[in-house]
Amino acid sequence: MRRVNARQQVIDHFPVYGTDGFTKVQSLTASDLTVTVYRDGQVAAAQVAVSEIAGSPGEYRLSFTPDEAGLWEVEVAYAAGRQVYSEQYDVAEPVVTGSSRPPGWV
Repeated sequence: MRRVNARQQVIDHFPVYGTDGFTKVQSLTASDLTVTVYRDGQVAAAQVAVSEIAGSPGEYRLSFTPDEAGLWEVEVAYAAGRQVYSEQYDVAEPVVTGSSRPPGWV
């Protein structure tokens, strides 16, 4: 589990392996993957970008921006629902020093 701040982009990397569990799968696009995001155990609407890392075949980059505090989880599935990546994020409001305004105040 990673601790991150609300409204700040989260970036992670993960590999995708084929059915043999050893060979990396290259050239996948967002349409080849199923991405599900949860916040506090409920499915959440969040835009998640996934792309292959240039020069690293079979390695992918994931990014999204959690919009509020809570326990977030991102799951990525490939090949008939086989889960290839899952990570939890403890999202907190950022600490604002030197201000009496609450976090997120504009």
